[in-house]
Amino acid sequence: MVIDLDSLNENQRKAVLWEDGPLLVLAGPGSGKTRVLTLRVARLLEEREDISVLALTFTNKAATEMRERVDQLLGQRGDRAHLCTFHSFATDVLRQHGSHIGLRPDFSLLTQDEDRLSILNDVAMSLEDQGFPLPTDRKSLLVLVDRLFAESYEGGPEAPSLTKTPDWVPLLFRSYSDALIVANRLDYGSLLGFTYRLLREMPKVAKVLRLGWTHVCVDEFQDTNKAQYDLLKLFVADKNPNLFVVGDDDQILYQWNGASPERLQALGSDFDMSVVQLPENYRCPPEIVDLANRLIVHNKMRTQDKRPLAAFRTASLEERVIRSGAFETPNDEVRTVAKDILKRKLVPSECVVLARTTKLLESAAEALRAVGLEAYVAHRKNDFESPVVRVVFHALRLANARHDRDLLRRLCVAWNELSEATLEVEDIVANATLVGGDFLRAWADAAMDCADENASTLLGRLRAALVDRLDFPGIVDWFLTKGCKPWTDEDDLDQNDEIDTWRELHADLVREHGHDDLTLNLYLQQMDLTPKTTKPTPNSVRCLTVHGSKGLEFKHVYLIGMAQQILPSFQALKNGPISRELEEERRNCFVAITRVKESLTLTRARHYNGWAKPPSQFLEEMGLETD
Repeated sequence: MVIDLDSLNENQRKAVLWEDGPLLVLAGPGSGKTRVLTLRVARLLEEREDISVLALTFTNKAATEMRERVDQLLGQRGDRAHLCTFHSFATDVLRQHGSHIGLRPDFSLLTQDEDRLSILNDVAMSLEDQGFPLPTDRKSLLVLVDRLFAESYEGGPEAPSLTKTPDWVPLLFRSYSDALIVANRLDYGSLLGFTYRLLREMPKVAKVLRLGWTHVCVDEFQDTNKAQYDLLKLFVADKNPNLFVVGDDDQILYQWNGASPERLQALGSDFDMSVVQLPENYRCPPEIVDLANRLIVHNKMRTQDKRPLAAFRTASLEERVIRSGAFETPNDEVRTVAKDILKRKLVPSECVVLARTTKLLESAAEALRAVGLEAYVAHRKNDFESPVVRVVFHALRLANARHDRDLLRRLCVAWNELSEATLEVEDIVANATLVGGDFLRAWADAAMDCADENASTLLGRLRAALVDRLDFPGIVDWFLTKGCKPWTDEDDLDQNDEIDTWRELHADLVREHGHDDLTLNLYLQQMDLTPKTTKPTPNSVRCLTVHGSKGLEFKHVYLIGMAQQILPSFQALKNGPISRELEEERRNCFVAITRVKESLTLTRARHYNGWAKPPSQFLEEMGLETD
């Protein structure tokens, strides 16, 4: 298949046709960056048999989209390309080479803070017993540990981000890391931290990776934290690396997670990168492009000589592309937005309500439902919540680690909720000694004694597929097609949504890895890396935070809460008129307005929480009236 490049502009074509060596593509919103990246990957794979491509991004959605586009362009991708998230890549590396630092390949992931807190609390109590004065707030300690992992901390006497490092900090970090390895369980921060440690201590492993992947691409580079960047530097060649990076310093929204404008500057100096700019915007009407340019020039921490966005479209489809309004209270604001969508007879799925905070979005969703519209507010879920889904999934987890008491406890809790029959963990552990210490077999025996007809059918399948033999694809396929039906209820929308979500995730994994290569261990690790957030219904208005809207586009955008101390936030304003925090808030606004394909509506209330709030300074910066 010949890849068609005729529709590309000059800058896009230059990026797609880039061969070897380092290149930074500065891609503004709506500039076709994902298309450019996937076209380059597909072109390299099609034209050169001697190369292999690793493409890294930050969300599973983006990775799936890239894989689908490359597969469509080539017909099939083969094994010379791996398109995944940073965390998925780290999981692969640790599964193959983690034994060098004491990890077994079947390590599991801690997706819930309560599990991480349990391990951290044991470590903290041990240090307290030794006389170290640790803070009593364990959640704050967990935040500190996450920050240390994000900063590539190695356990030395001086910790990054701390003006003074107490003696207990290195001990806490090292002890927590050791406890994770002993338990063979990792969290998201340690996935990157342990991979960095592995490649730093075992340079031969880094060399193997460089030989395995001749070309490395990174999407949304502006979102990288120090740990991700340091990891990248360890497995990318020092001299003339084949590193292709796509990013935009005007869309950095994750400073709280370690993203930094300076990282793009470091990229240029560390790798001596050439630069191609993609300023052309194909998404927004010219009026929106002008608005965005007027806003973002107020930021000082930007790439020098960066070109302003250039509108590709010459005319808009709406008579009033930019609309604004001020209301007395937030309730007045969101009620008017809901009524406006109805009055304009807009297609709900083509509309989005954006806000800085989830609290504002929840009130907007209530107002939308009050006028008869469906509303979707995204809530990130790292694990399934409905009992029957949890029973099957925890049974899979226990089949992979049959002596894990914590997994047995979770399975018992889920079963108790599903069947209303109580199974005691200690009783099952005792009975497991009679069946070779197999917690899953002992649990299945105990559960069958108090199961009704539907539960007996489910247990029989679990026993046949996971206890007597290991046929996890069979049990998953059965449950998602037939086995879930006795448990589905039209009124239980959350459970039905979770089953649908599992179906989609399962299909993605099978497409990516194939049935033959998809082991239970790999399946569980990849599932744990993927949020279980349900998708919006086809007829709903999405209510998203600005962070949640990145990478998306909508015909009609309603940006609410355009008031001082709301957007920009109180914290950002407290840090001064030229603070890093205020510049990030400005980038939030920039990202929000550049989601627009047809119309932008900006609203604010004059009072929030009983306090008068002036108009957002961003309105004036964009040149809009603020009556």
